[in-house]
This record gives sequence, C-alpha cells and structure tokens, in this order.
Amino acid sequence: MLHPKTGFSLLVIWLTAVPVFLLSGNMETVELYVVSPLEKVFKDSVPVSRGPARILKLEAAANEFESAQFVIRSRETLHDVSFSVGSLRNAASGAAIPATHIQARFVGFVPVARNTTEAQCGKHRDVPPGELLRQAPFDCPDPLLEEKSMTIQAYQSQPVWLTVRVPKGTEPGTYSGELVVQTSKGELDLPVELLVYPFELPDERHLYLTNWFSTGHIAGAHGVEPLSEEFWQILKRYAEDFAQHHQNVIYTPWQLITVFRESDGSLSFDYANFDRFVETFIEAGTAERIELKHIAHHGERGRAGREILIYEIRPIDRQTGERVDLEGDQGMAALLGDLHKHLARKGWLERTIIHVADEPSFHNMNEWKAISSFVRENFPGVKTIDAIGATGYEDALDIMVPLTRDVHTWFDDFKAAQAAGTELWFYTCCSPWGEYANRFLDYHLSKTRILHWMNYFTGTEGFLHWGLTYGWDDPFGPAPRYPPGDSHIIYPGKEGPMSSMRWEMLREGMEDYEYLWLLAAKTKELRKKLGVDPERFPANAISLETCGRLVTSLTEYVTDPETFYQVRSDLANEIVTLDQSPLILLATNPPPSTQLDTGPATTRLYGFVEKGTTLKLNGSDLYVNPKDGFFIEKVRLSWSQPVVTIEA
Repeated sequence: MLHPKTGFSLLVIWLTAVPVFLLSGNMETVELYVVSPLEKVFKDSVPVSRGPARILKLEAAANEFESAQFVIRSRETLHDVSFSVGSLRNAASGAAIPATHIQARFVGFVPVARNTTEAQCGKHRDVPPGELLRQAPFDCPDPLLEEKSMTIQAYQSQPVWLTVRVPKGTEPGTYSGELVVQTSKGELDLPVELLVYPFELPDERHLYLTNWFSTGHIAGAHGVEPLSEEFWQILKRYAEDFAQHHQNVIYTPWQLITVFRESDGSLSFDYANFDRFVETFIEAGTAERIELKHIAHHGERGRAGREILIYEIRPIDRQTGERVDLEGDQGMAALLGDLHKHLARKGWLERTIIHVADEPSFHNMNEWKAISSFVRENFPGVKTIDAIGATGYEDALDIMVPLTRDVHTWFDDFKAAQAAGTELWFYTCCSPWGEYANRFLDYHLSKTRILHWMNYFTGTEGFLHWGLTYGWDDPFGPAPRYPPGDSHIIYPGKEGPMSSMRWEMLREGMEDYEYLWLLAAKTKELRKKLGVDPERFPANAISLETCGRLVTSLTEYVTDPETFYQVRSDLANEIVTLDQSPLILLATNPPPSTQLDTGPATTRLYGFVEKGTTLKLNGSDLYVNPKDGFFIEKVRLSWSQPVVTIEA
C-alpha cells in the first residue's frame, strides 16, 4: 500500500482497551481490560472501550517470547488478588504449550520526580511538546513484580503482564487457554489465544546487544559479598536472564584479574575470577563477544578536556601483601600482553573486543588515537570498540558506536567508514532526547522497541547502552541525576534480576529485528530460485520497505501501538507467503509510506516473477519480460487512488 501523505501518530495518553466484566454475588463490578503491551497503564488511567472482544490475543513464531497485557479495575478494594494460567492447546492437532512457558506478573510503579526535561546530566529542555507521556511528579509503570498476590485499591487500574515463551518446534496454529483472576470477592476467567506462525526464529542472533552492568551493583543489591559463592549463584541467574533477552555481548571487567609482583620483580596474573565470570556467561549462551572494559580514562577536566590517561596497575607484592606502584604504563602493557596469551589458550581471543576510553570527540581525538595505538601494539588482533562523539575514528577504531543523533547528523560519513570495513553500531544514554527514541520512563514504550527497527533501517550492526544496573543505590526510587529510567532497565529481585516493561520491549524489538532478517534471508533464497542478479534486487529490499512503514528516519517513526502491531503482523505474513506460488519479488521506489508530493505523485513499481505468470496492476495487464520475468511500471497516485493492487 502506498500513501501519498504519511503522518506520524500523536502519543496516546489515554488507555484504549477491550473490557471484560465480572458480577459475582453481591460484589461490585470488577472490570478486566485487554490493552496493548505497548501501553503504559497508570494507576488513574481510565480505560476507553473499543469493542466487544474479550480475548487476550498474541501472535508469535516458534522460538520466540511474546507479551500481552490486561488491567484489573474495581469499584471497591480487592484483597488477595492473584492469577493462575494453564497450558495453551491447539484444538486441531492436540499440541500444547505448557503452563511452565507462561508467566503472569503484576506491573509495579516507580516514582518519577523530574521529567527528562529536568535531567541534570545535559540540557534536555528542548524536548518537543507531546514527547513526554506525563508531567512529573507521577508514578510510572515499569517493574514486573515477583509478588504473587496484592491488594488493589478501589478505582485504581492495576496492569498485569503476560509473557508466553513459544518453544522451538511448536506446531503452527491457534492455541487457546484461560487465565483465571482470583480475588477475595470471586473469580474471573480471561480467555487467552495465541497464533503460532509457521516459521521459527533462529537461535543465532544477527544484532549485537550490550547493556552495561556492574558486579558491585549486583552484589550490593542482593546483600552478598562480591565474588563469594552466593554471588556467583546470583550472577548465573542474571546471565540466564540476559540470554533470554538476547543480550549477546558481555561487559567484562579486566579488573577481575589479580596481579602480583614476584620476588624477582616480574608480574604474574591470577585469572580465576576473570575466567569464572566469562564462563558463567558462555555457559548461559550470552557471551558471543567478551567486551573488555576501558583501559583508559579522561583527565581532570573529564570529557571536556583533552587529557586521556591509561589506568595504573598496582600489583600485590607477593612477599609483603602490599600494593606497589609501577612506572608509567608498564603494568597495563604487561597485563594486556599476558591476557592476550591467556585468551588464546582459552579459545576466547576471537570473540574478545576491548574499549580504549569512553566517548572521545573531535577535541581529544589525537590523544585517544595514541592510546588506541598502545592497545594495538600490546593487544594485537583484538578489535577495539568505543562510544564516540565524532567522525574520523575509523583508522584507529574497529567498532564505531556513535549516538543515534550523530548517526542521523553524519550518516554518510559513518556509512562510508562502514563500507570500508569498520563495524558500525549506535548507542543511546542520557542523550539524545527531543524527537529521538530512547528508553526513558516518561517516554512512550514504543520508543524502546523501535530502537532495533532503527538498527535495521540504518544498517547498524549493534546497540549499546550504559544503563542496565546502574543507579541501584535506590533502584525503585526517583532518578537523582539522569533522565528517569536511563540508569537501569532492570531491577534487583529477591534472588536474581527483576524484569521490566522496557526490558521486555527491548526483547520484542530484538525479535522484530530477527523477523526483518528472516524476511531478507528468504528474499535472498527466492532471488536465487528465480535466477535474479543480486544487483537488480537487493535481499533487503522487501524487509526495508516493511521497516519503513514504522521508521522513515531516526527522528520520524511510528509510536501508535495499533499501527506497530499491524506492521509486525504484516511482516510475519510476508515471511509466510514470500515463497508461496506464484513466486514473486515486488518492490517500489520510493518505498511504501514515503511522503510524496502531489502534482501528480508517482512511484516506480518493479520486480521479478516466475516465468509463465501473468500480472495485473490495478486491474490492467502488466507486461512481464518472458525471458527473465522482470516487470516495471510507473504508477500515479492520488488522494482518490492511494493504493496499488497487484494480482498474479
């Protein structure tokens, strides 16, 4: 479908919903509302009904997690509210998704004392009107609580989050079951329906993801001694959770290596803690890359200054047990050299990447590059990675990670470096703000999920964020300095990590990326079947068109939940139908949802079809080259005829 003019939906601040009512004996009315998981439901949200349907519906591929959300609201206080959910069954085949793969959790709230516009770590005041969901102070829904029951006050909306894990090899079709809400006043059944697509997401991930975390934060939040046996057991649960959320790059502290000075003055290295840390994440399946922390830091003026200094290594004297000083960069050079050999012995060298110094820019580029040369000399063959605030680093940096704002501003420069062989990711942190997507609590939840559609749209190969477990001095309290939610996207639970709506939407975005990748892979296979030259039809032509229905730039994108899920459903349908007969590759230039000027608006429609197939364009015959199945036509669009129809 082509639209002569495409607008972007305003952020929704009310709650669209589908109601289910319960009357039991003499109790007051209890209402359940089915809402999109992209909606943030506040305690005072008043659901707006949009139809009579009363089913919690989900759609997913095999080997995928999928989220849904409903809301409990009552005219009187409800005590001992809990829920249970059974298995989902396919009536046609008898196949089932067991209840152990289904999890329902109450959504908790955290205080937002200041909006993103009032953050103290940057000038955020130029956030356009409408970008913020609410004005502070307010309580924002985010953590997915571990409590199994709670009291819900009268006339307050309590969201509940449902997560279904669809196992590998699950038969396609519709699976049905029930979720039962129990209260002190009675019970209510909520039907659950899951459509499993006839395809499976790959185990291999095609987008790198790193969210930085600290062993100290984890140990402190759980009240255990760092590196104790209790700590390692808790860390294992974090590693397993990271794997389930598709984090495949692990921020790894080289500081876990203990350095000794021997009696002859030589240095020796104990890797016991370092190895156990890395092995914990490898065993969990989440350490596709070992991301070594920065070996240098900024000087007294911080990032505003030019000075960048290599961290000092102060080994423990084997005889005295005291820390000793070393001259210059002698300690870091020795550590990198020995670590290089150790990683090679362990078989980890090829998966290792290393940071130099965080966020250099134009003014300190030469200083940063000098230390990058030091790293390459003492740690040869290992890729360097850093978040950067400028172009021109590609001769000294293997993995460039600019802000989304800078990718938008200097897109051609970064893409040229990528084309020449430099790996290109992007990152967000306490910036950018304004119309850029970010994970702040007072932003629309779609802005978290859309980030990985933006990865696909820009052709960037990874995403980095500093805030997975930072700000944990008061993890459930208001952000003291940063935009709300910037410092952490998960919370400490009783014995491991507690998820959040944003952490779940990040996973949904990562899985959306895999849908786009899978469509491109199938396009490539179909192109080969049809004998089409790759230069005449790029493998990502169709997937980019679909992606473009949600993202047209890093500042122009869709946040409306209904549109989001419609595009996601259409993307799944493209994957399913692409290799069905008659085989056809179809694209337009410019792509669908491009804003076109009238006078009249035109687009070029082109593609390939298997030989012997006839096509009709808007009801009229379309010429197909009998030799190679190629077709092309210029199409005029108007307000009265905004849709192009192809029949085969």
